Amino acid sequence: MAVNPIRAVLLAPNDNVAAAIAAVDATVPVVVKLNSSDETVLTVRSRQKIPFGHKIAIKDLANGSPIVRYGYPIGVATADIKLGDHVHSHNMRSALSPASAEKLPAREIRPVDWVRRKTAEVLHAAGASADSAGAMASAISEAHLRGVETHGLRRLRPYLARIRAGGVDPKAQPTKEQHGSLLMIDGRNAIGHYVAAEAAKAVSDAAQQFGVAIAIVRNSNHFGFAGYYATLIAQHGQIGIVTSNGQVCVGPKGARKALLSNNPLAIAAPTGRDDAFLEMDLATSVTSRANVVDFARSGRTLQAHMAQDAAGHPTRDPAAALEGSLLAFGGDKGFALLVALEAMTGVLAGGAYADQVSSKETSSSAPEGTAHNMIAIDISKAIGVSNYAQRLDDMLDRIRALPTAEDAEKIRYPGERRWQLRRERLKVGIPLSKNDLEALLEAAREADISTA
Repeated sequence: MAVNPIRAVLLAPNDNVAAAIAAVDATVPVVVKLNSSDETVLTVRSRQKIPFGHKIAIKDLANGSPIVRYGYPIGVATADIKLGDHVHSHNMRSALSPASAEKLPAREIRPVDWVRRKTAEVLHAAGASADSAGAMASAISEAHLRGVETHGLRRLRPYLARIRAGGVDPKAQPTKEQHGSLLMIDGRNAIGHYVAAEAAKAVSDAAQQFGVAIAIVRNSNHFGFAGYYATLIAQHGQIGIVTSNGQVCVGPKGARKALLSNNPLAIAAPTGRDDAFLEMDLATSVTSRANVVDFARSGRTLQAHMAQDAAGHPTRDPAAALEGSLLAFGGDKGFALLVALEAMTGVLAGGAYADQVSSKETSSSAPEGTAHNMIAIDISKAIGVSNYAQRLDDMLDRIRALPTAEDAEKIRYPGERRWQLRRERLKVGIPLSKNDLEALLEAAREADISTA
């Protein structure tokens, strides 16, 4: 008697695993259909029993290959996987879980104080004031502490190049005009990390006086990751909201050129722990331009709905995407959010907005004109900091305690992983990649600074 095939669903066209919609016995044929169109993609024969909802490989995958589901990598294969295999924790590692030490690229552990000190010394040697150098060094070190390496030492040499080219004034001091709880800050083309840190302090101080305050910043530069400044505000018992514009890379669907940056939005709030905060930090594009560059270098194709070419057509070719524009996350809703963020950032600041912001890559000697917007809400003047933290912790506990599917990842609240990493790395040191460490050591040697 013929065995009726079991159905599995492919959630995105470029996925390499499908979800079984019924329990599958070994050797049973499985029909894989594309979820969006119900089109049959292929039929595979299961190699093991596969529980309902679990993943089945629809192609051979080598050890170390990304496991792609929903159109995005969700993990890494920890063994060779064959077509029809059950894909689960026995042969894959979640993207949220650390790889075993023997499979990680070699990294050197350095104390955070060493990273911060050497970075500040290099910047000071390049002409930065002590305050500016310290602010950037702190922001770069925090990026590594929280696992946001994209805004860490790999940015150091480009920052130094802009200082040397005259695109950034390393000794400039931002100025402030205050109108009650509204602060207008002119960064005067100073180092962006310094401008943003000063703005975060100023808006926090004003919120302590008025309950709520907003700092609108113009004539700044790239400031690293937005979540850092939101938590600078949150550490004073406040809710911090931070956004920024930046280098142009995003266009509306169908546009033949980019007009906006992937403006980040960060929100941070104090929890019941002194060393942990709720920290949401996201860019408003589906992916970053840096990721597209990495895809182009490695010869990989982009996922659908990430980018479009110079003619405004959807593309999965990273080279074509670099000539065109990125797309906002969430389609039209995400683009609407992006436009609104620019309206309350660059437009409101009275400085550069949209494509008026200069490109760091093509105009190294030109001021960027970046704008930021920071809002602080003093919780002590609302329901009280301890009461708020207790209520927030209760909500976060409820989130983490939700029942989940068998193969679901551990539920974490926004920022939980970052602050867990930070606690660990403050104790044992920061694991630096070869390239990140060499960027700092080379800069130190060029400035005749000791690398010890």
